[in-house]
Amino acid sequence: MKNNVLILGSESPRRETILLDLGLKIKKYQHHINEHKLIKKSNSFEEVAKSIAIAKNEYIYTNLDNNDKNYFLLTADTLVWNSNFFFPKPNNLDEAKTMLKKLKNNSHYVSTAICLRKREHYEVDFQTTAVLMKNYSDNYLNDYIKHNDVLSKSGSYGIQDKEFNLVKSYVGCYNNVVGLPVCKLIKLLNKMKFKIYNNILCDKHT
Repeated sequence: MKNNVLILGSESPRRETILLDLGLKIKKYQHHINEHKLIKKSNSFEEVAKSIAIAKNEYIYTNLDNNDKNYFLLTADTLVWNSNFFFPKPNNLDEAKTMLKKLKNNSHYVSTAICLRKREHYEVDFQTTAVLMKNYSDNYLNDYIKHNDVLSKSGSYGIQDKEFNLVKSYVGCYNNVVGLPVCKLIKLLNKMKFKIYNNILCDKHT
């Protein structure tokens, strides 16, 4: 049935895992948009995240075949930022190290926008979590970069990384930092009459 299959417009294994944990049936598609152009055109980080999530959604929807256009389509964008800097996915390990040194022993914000579409109608929502990083040593940081896929993550880190965890504390939604705020997603799914049977709320708030 078309009402219980969700197309995920993302390459993120973390978002895929969250959706599978919710018991959803998913299909994956990729987008090919220039996110940096959209960042320059927007003002607030909320506007940036929303504009990128919508652009990803529109790109993928336009390129779907007619049959897949009957499914629900979900896209998202996660930004890591503070008052002075924006921390996108790093281009190389040196950039990752520079980012993580700036984040060290400081607080920052992680904002995720989600865009859920059913054919021509779409809804957008947004979540922000405050994160405080540990005062980690250079050796610890080097080990983290060596053993984790920092190039695939905004801000160069993952709160879910077990062996090397750079996060001291957070206030808000944990899954939002991972890349998909479950609390906001459930609300949109229910609002748009998506048939979800494992209708749980996010239990990882502080």
